[in-house]
Amino acid sequence: MDAAEAVIDCLRKLGLKPGDEVNIFAIGAPLVDMGLDPEAIIDGLYTLEAQKVIRLVSGNQITLLKPL
Repeated sequence: MDAAEAVIDCLRKLGLKPGDEVNIFAIGAPLVDMGLDPEAIIDGLYTLEAQKVIRLVSGNQITLLKPL
């Protein structure tokens, strides 16, 4: 599983819907615990933002833009 897929999996487990926001640390810690490198997680977040699945917003927040 690549980092973007792992981020999506983590967001699904949180039960987020489009428009919901979550703190990056709420998904970052579990992903690091799974063995993902923090830089890979950031790359995954940027990939998902480029695909318009999420939006990175101020305050270390992620807004979900599309249903998972």
